[in-house]
Amino acid sequence: MRARSGLAALLATALATTALAGCTTGAAGSGTLPPAPPKATDGTTIPVVVDTDLGADDLLALAYLLRHPQVEVRALTVRTTGLVGCEAGLAVLGGLLEALDADPVPVACGEGTAGPSGRPFPAAWRASGEAGWGLEPRPGVLQPDEADATELLAEQARIHEDLVLVALGPLTDVAALAQDDPEAYARLAGVHAMAGSLAGPAVDGVAEWNAAADPDALAAVLSGPVPVTVVPEDAVPPGTPTSLTGAVVGRVSHAAELPAWWDLAAVVALVAPEAGEATTGSWTVDEPPGRLVRAGRGDVSVYRSLDASRLEEEYARAFPG
Repeated sequence: MRARSGLAALLATALATTALAGCTTGAAGSGTLPPAPPKATDGTTIPVVVDTDLGADDLLALAYLLRHPQVEVRALTVRTTGLVGCEAGLAVLGGLLEALDADPVPVACGEGTAGPSGRPFPAAWRASGEAGWGLEPRPGVLQPDEADATELLAEQARIHEDLVLVALGPLTDVAALAQDDPEAYARLAGVHAMAGSLAGPAVDGVAEWNAAADPDALAAVLSGPVPVTVVPEDAVPPGTPTSLTGAVVGRVSHAAELPAWWDLAAVVALVAPEAGEATTGSWTVDEPPGRLVRAGRGDVSVYRSLDASRLEEEYARAFPG
């Protein structure tokens, strides 16, 4: 989720659409997706844990990862400094997994608070997130792990080699892992995040919300020991591709009517890094809140652009029909 003009009107539409979901014959996104292809067995899959705040673009990013044959989603964590709290987030995740006919995975909730420069997401945005973005929340489908998000992330990092932590919102839990269990954090193959803006316009004083909600956490991750790749909001092509209007995913895209699908595009860059152009360097989080500024030489990779046609190919493959 990031700053943009006209968001209040879009969210009002999303809430109304969600309330009517399932009540209209032939509604957008009705029906079911074909079964996901089997996971690759040649040892080439990417093991990931996903830290999410369950925006609409998060839901489609999760759907893409869960259905991709080259990705193994090992666990999910719900970040409470983002759009949803724990209880509502588990219900939304339950609705998504049910709609996708996907097997449950371990899930835990974050307990951390944003750093001193952080700011809460607007209340209207949180209400839309808790409503499910066109999907019906399913309380009770998922039970949280006894561990909190940081503990579950550490456990998964110790179990799985080459684990990538995919961060689709404020990086509160990621920074907490680095601080609380640096040994486990150092075992990660990388952090892949959607956050920040290079040059996009600030809206209501915010350049991008995933970064602005907890800039201290993002700054800590950018300066840490683990390889980091960032997809900023202005690297993502605008618009809703036609592949996002079919079964299941169409319910979300119709309800949200986002001007771009940031988190979904970001996870494509994980699986298909050739889909865009990136530059490396050291980076700071500056003003307006969420602005990424290259400070000099370094190893953090930040995408400057993603190819719309390449993204569309990936979406069509993941969500056929």
